[in-house]
Amino acid sequence: MGKLVFVLASAAGVGATGVGGFLLMRKNNGPKITFGERYKHALLSKTSDLWATKLLTLKKEAPTHPKLLESFNKAKETNQDETATNLLKEGCDLIYQEPVENSNYQKDFKNYCSKTNKEASSKTWNGENKNNNAWDTPLTNLKSHNVSEYGELNSKLATLKQEIGALTVTTYSDSVREKLKNWCEEIQSNIYEGPESDEFKQQERYCRKQ
Repeated sequence: MGKLVFVLASAAGVGATGVGGFLLMRKNNGPKITFGERYKHALLSKTSDLWATKLLTLKKEAPTHPKLLESFNKAKETNQDETATNLLKEGCDLIYQEPVENSNYQKDFKNYCSKTNKEASSKTWNGENKNNNAWDTPLTNLKSHNVSEYGELNSKLATLKQEIGALTVTTYSDSVREKLKNWCEEIQSNIYEGPESDEFKQQERYCRKQ
């Protein structure tokens, strides 16, 4: 009887291992999330006005994707911007279909094939220097940040909010203004993740001219 129990237990153990291995294999072999799916809000349409800007960026540094590299090389030739742009579009279409995980094309996608936070907005960007009072209204708004409307603040904005929270002034020092300005400049080139993303809503609230 003891031997029978041992044999059955051993068989069950092998079976469980086999099932576990099968499920893991299924998970690993399952459909991967593509750039087009993960960043659906940032994709550029064929007729987007941003292609000219992306081509200018591409001309500055050789990309990784073979089709984008074709575009990069073509753009070096005289009067070949139209052809180079078409190659760029083709390359981006191919990248949109690529799985994001462990991709060699993440930098290519971000730099040449996607819309940034700043590019996604039609509002006027606050590009004023830190000594300009154009930063004061956004800072005052930050003091009364509404989480339910604008989402959770990241660590940098949360720290800044805490720093100015006790202040009763509506005119701020250059050093405080600079902290908000630096945050805006940092996130403006991030990939746009839709109008409801916390980062984008906070950009519109704190980085645009009021």
